[in-house]
Amino acid sequence: MLSLADTTDLLDQTTSHLMETSGPLTPQLGIDLIDSWLVPLQAADNTKPLADELSALQMLLQARPLPQEAVRETLGPLADQLSLLATQMGGEGEMPALLEGLATALRQAGNSSKADTRESTV
Repeated sequence: MLSLADTTDLLDQTTSHLMETSGPLTPQLGIDLIDSWLVPLQAADNTKPLADELSALQMLLQARPLPQEAVRETLGPLADQLSLLATQMGGEGEMPALLEGLATALRQAGNSSKADTRESTV
């Protein structure tokens, strides 16, 4: 299980990569980020559906050629689950805002026209 500080760090890192502020998001980077999330998300009943969605996304990212449209279509439902989780946490603390920020980044990545032009982008 990740500590609160580790979770916050991973949320920030994931959001930064999705918004491409930490360099281009490649399929391998997506796979690595998902690996970081799977074990902690599978540990709690309320986050297992999120872990299942991430596992499906990871399988898509491992496919060659990369099914870009399928990857983008997976990001929306994943973002919706994150938003729901954020609301379930209440309005206290920074975690709901971080989760909502990640959900927004996922939606933007899913709607990004850049993904249409670069195979290395998710």
